[in-house]
Amino acid sequence: SPCHGDDAKGGLANGAPSLADYAVIYGQDRLTVLNTLAHGRQGVMPTWSSRLSSAEINLLALYVAQLGSKPQEQGK
Repeated sequence: SPCHGDDAKGGLANGAPSLADYAVIYGQDRLTVLNTLAHGRQGVMPTWSSRLSSAEINLLALYVAQLGSKPQEQGK
């Protein structure tokens, strides 16, 4: 949440993209998100494999992957 925010919409202030829509750089499917969480991305997205267990990374990947599939509310 420090980077992408409690609502997963990111922000320009910290350079974190929104995870709550389909406009993602590397993809929003579970395997891509799992790879990003486990290994990071080009020095910007940190790796979480040293801080979270494999089970926690799997759960987080499932959560993040489904964020982009939720219908967006009008005006937000």
